[in-house]
Amino acid sequence: MLDLESCIVICAYNEPDTGCEDISLTNSIVGGCAFAGIVSPGHECGESDTQTNFRNNVAHSVDGSGAHIFPDPTKNSHLTCYEGSHFAAYKNSQIGLGTHYFSSEIIMTNMTMIDNTLGINIQTSGNGPK
Repeated sequence: MLDLESCIVICAYNEPDTGCEDISLTNSIVGGCAFAGIVSPGHECGESDTQTNFRNNVAHSVDGSGAHIFPDPTKNSHLTCYEGSHFAAYKNSQIGLGTHYFSSEIIMTNMTMIDNTLGINIQTSGNGPK
């Protein structure tokens, strides 16, 4: 479980074996949320131009973080690499985008961050080249 006080939470409460598939969030705006605007799994690395599960979303004026994009627990490849893309955040009281999850490589592309207190915070962990 990642969060109980976000405006939108996608597949964050599921166990890895239950499957959380074919869910997409596109062209949506959230604001005024208590913890995070959007909590969503990322997509496969290298698919930012073609993915449609999380695209063109915006979070603003959140009393916390604009978004947390986490590795999809149903995809073993996300332990090695996962990506988030096509997101904008502005005027959030903490970070515009946070990725504090277990993966050897995290890629964020096509992100717009404006007037957030802490900008973007990407942290990786895992077994891999140092």
